[in-house]
Amino acid sequence: MRLRPILLLLLLHVTVLAHEIDTDAFHVRHFTDENGLPQNSVRFIAPDNAGFLWLATENGLVRFDGNRFSRFNSSRIRYIYPGNGRNNLYACTQEHEVIRMHNGQATALPDSPQLRFNDYEYYVLNDTVARTVPVTGLPNVYAEVVLTEKYMMPAGPQAYFSLTRDSVTFLQNGRPQYSFSWPNCDPWGFFTIGGNLYHLGEDGKIFLFQGAVPQEVKLSGEVPAERLQPRQLFWNYAAEQLFIYQDDRCYYLTAGAGGMLQAKLIMSGLDCEKNNIISLYYDAACERLFLGSRSRGLFVVTKKQFRPLVSPGDEDNVFYAQAPFGNNGILTAQGIVFEGNGETGRIPLLQYLKKANRYNLVQDAAGNYWYRHADTVYKYNADVTKLLWQRSFGNNISQLYAGPDNRLWIGTEQEGLYYLDTGAASPVPLLFSNKIKNAVYMMQEAPGILWACAGNGLYRVQLSPLRIDTIPGFGDSYFRSLFIPRPGEVWVTTYDKGFFLYRHGRWTAMPADRLEYLKTAHCITADNRGYYWITTNKGLFQAARKDLLAYADGTQPDVYYFYYSKAEGMLTNEFNGGCQPCALQLQNGDLSLPSLDGLLRFAPDSIRPDLPEGGLFLSEVELDAKPLAAADTLFLPSNFLRLALHVSTPYFGDAYNLQLRYSIEGSDDDAWLPVENSGIIAFSRLHSGTYRVRVRKVNGFGPDNYTEKIVTLIVETAWFATLPFRMLMFCLALLLLYVYIRLRTANIRRKNRQLRQHVSERTQELEETLASLRDSERQLRKQGVIQQRLITAITHDIKAPMKYLMLLSQAGSKPDKKSEAINDALYRMYNMIENLIQYMKMEAVQAHSLKERVDLHELLEEKVGIFKPIAEIRAVQIHNNACRGIKVPVNRQLLAIVVNNLLDNAVKYTLQGSVSLAASYEDGGGVSIRVTDTGIGMQPEIREWINGNPVATADHRQPLAQKGIGLVIVIELLQQINGKLVVHSNGDVGTSMEILLPAN
Repeated sequence: MRLRPILLLLLLHVTVLAHEIDTDAFHVRHFTDENGLPQNSVRFIAPDNAGFLWLATENGLVRFDGNRFSRFNSSRIRYIYPGNGRNNLYACTQEHEVIRMHNGQATALPDSPQLRFNDYEYYVLNDTVARTVPVTGLPNVYAEVVLTEKYMMPAGPQAYFSLTRDSVTFLQNGRPQYSFSWPNCDPWGFFTIGGNLYHLGEDGKIFLFQGAVPQEVKLSGEVPAERLQPRQLFWNYAAEQLFIYQDDRCYYLTAGAGGMLQAKLIMSGLDCEKNNIISLYYDAACERLFLGSRSRGLFVVTKKQFRPLVSPGDEDNVFYAQAPFGNNGILTAQGIVFEGNGETGRIPLLQYLKKANRYNLVQDAAGNYWYRHADTVYKYNADVTKLLWQRSFGNNISQLYAGPDNRLWIGTEQEGLYYLDTGAASPVPLLFSNKIKNAVYMMQEAPGILWACAGNGLYRVQLSPLRIDTIPGFGDSYFRSLFIPRPGEVWVTTYDKGFFLYRHGRWTAMPADRLEYLKTAHCITADNRGYYWITTNKGLFQAARKDLLAYADGTQPDVYYFYYSKAEGMLTNEFNGGCQPCALQLQNGDLSLPSLDGLLRFAPDSIRPDLPEGGLFLSEVELDAKPLAAADTLFLPSNFLRLALHVSTPYFGDAYNLQLRYSIEGSDDDAWLPVENSGIIAFSRLHSGTYRVRVRKVNGFGPDNYTEKIVTLIVETAWFATLPFRMLMFCLALLLLYVYIRLRTANIRRKNRQLRQHVSERTQELEETLASLRDSERQLRKQGVIQQRLITAITHDIKAPMKYLMLLSQAGSKPDKKSEAINDALYRMYNMIENLIQYMKMEAVQAHSLKERVDLHELLEEKVGIFKPIAEIRAVQIHNNACRGIKVPVNRQLLAIVVNNLLDNAVKYTLQGSVSLAASYEDGGGVSIRVTDTGIGMQPEIREWINGNPVATADHRQPLAQKGIGLVIVIELLQQINGKLVVHSNGDVGTSMEILLPAN
């Protein structure tokens, strides 16, 4: 039967946060039920083939991957056994159930009377039947409760030793092979290593049994000081490891040639007896020891790789600048010497200053030391016993740098950059440039090229011929250091923007780490193996030079940084910068880095990065909070709400160095995303289809150095996305379309009927309206006839008598004033009636729409003939000055009315004067008819109204009401023949009225 379907409900998956303990040489993480363990008794510890650690507790079998604990059942585990070839690992529960651990998974094996393992033929006999118990490791956790005189110790496939109180028998396939006597033997002193049987007696002697012949063996290596005792023995049979614990020290024993045992000290400072330790496992590659306690949980002890240097006495350990001293020794700016043999000392000459400067200490090619303090530079001999030279500059010195060409570069805060000859007995500082001020770090790329980080920018200086280039893009950067390992490769570190590389004529910003600790990069230095070491405020980083250059060249998408923290032995994670040099490499290859608490000196060759090189596994799947069997291909229903994939990898180092990312191929977004610290990749609903979840774990340095796990997700097609449903929906859509068309057609037909009815009704209304209009037209025609007849009657009955009376009045023999007044009144009445009749004719018959080419001279001559008699009575002369041959296309009748009214007004308002008529072509292509009199003139307001308002309205007629309606008629008639009336003043005498008409 499978364990997962039954026991996953009992799974406890916890991300742990360990209690951390530090000793001088070891870092200890302590796990209990308060921070991850399901129970505090850890009786057995063994690794499986994938590198996961399995813990046997009284509350189930627990897997530990270095960051999380996962419990796979709740039964008490009796012991753990290895499988054949040690590819599998087995556990036996209190109920005699056998569980196999493989690739990080636990599987319950079928029940068997003898509880046989699948591939390891070792029989676990029930102690109630044969009174035989297995010896599964030392110390035996069941020694106090076992009441038997027969023990069984496994020795290989289908092989084991049978131990009694006085003899030892080796059996193969159930048959005895050999036997020998061993009086008063203690079964808790026997152990096997490499298939060989050993015994540690009470006298401290160790015997190796080669066949039936015992042979005493001696320990070599780091041998314990006191005589050994069986109770000091720890034997992890499942991992085939042997340990001796003595005086708070733990030794790891390995079998060499001939079965000889060699001891190695692997831990000190942890009291195993006090902590009730009963099981041990040692990871030799990472020098990490796991200790299980009977009652206090799990301890993980890792050997520290760094041993920082601290100042002697009570001085503070805040270090900055340093320089080589003697035989691989180090001299700090405070005057403290760390010799290569581990001794420390002090340099009085560097300590006499009341406030020593810590940011500069450089050594020139001759071995002399250069030091600055405030505004003064000092030169000391090679052993710092004599002050050779000093010079004050008048303003504070920011930095010193000794170049390879015997030049000492001196940066000042205000005056700029100086240099001097380091080989001269009395060197003279010379001002090199006042542009580079407050230099904080300087380094030469080549003999003729100097780089300088300053408070006002980054500069590249060509020494000969002199050229200073300001590097753009770094104006507001807080520079920390320069590193130029070779020409053409320039590294710059900043406090807030990370670090940069100048190569092949371009700058590249290097990628930051996950939490962006590298944004505050202090210093970069190199070892002899091709790695760069970068100090920050949050720890130390190691990167491969090839990876950094490949990233800059665009051939590698990212860079793997390995992170070192206090757990590796540093006293603080905060390193120092802003000094020169910011790091030191000694002749023997050691590196020394300054920090806020000690100097970190180490040999890079001895530092082993604990890389996450283990496999990547899908350990658990949850679908809607229910367990699902983990597999590379998962079939999912279409309506699931949440899918959680638990990925894990065995890694027991600093979790910061574990980089897991995932992407989903087949989704809208296939970008690489970080996996949460819990190791869970969760999804909500996914559309039907096939997806590939790619999980990558970076294994360490180098290109494409990653392990990838691919999980295929097949989301079943939803019922509404299946072919039959789609066909049904298609048919339904066709049916709905047919019904819609039928309904739409019926609706259109109904509306057409309504429209026809409406059109019929409207047609009837229009016919009625048309009939009414026809009646109205007949009435209008009838009224027109009546008006014509009325006009004819008026012409005959009024106009003719009026003209007769006017002529009769003129026929008198002797005119007087009375006769003249009567004659004038009759004349006015006659002309008014004439104009009204003509206007009424125009309104009635729309005669204004008829045009003809009118001869203006002839028209004016006709009007002169009409007004000449009355003009003679008023002693007014009328002159027709119009040019002959001027013709204009216009309605003659309307133009005649206009001229008639204007001539009438001119004669009427003139007494004993003259009236002139003129017609001519204008420059603009129009025709001008001018009526000029020498009468009393026109009122200014009437003249302005006529000239400014050619469109006469009801409001505009009011000013002329008192003078008659003649001008109103004139203006309206001119509008209908596209003419315009303009009044010109003749000064104090008369008025000139001008009619403007278009010539075409």
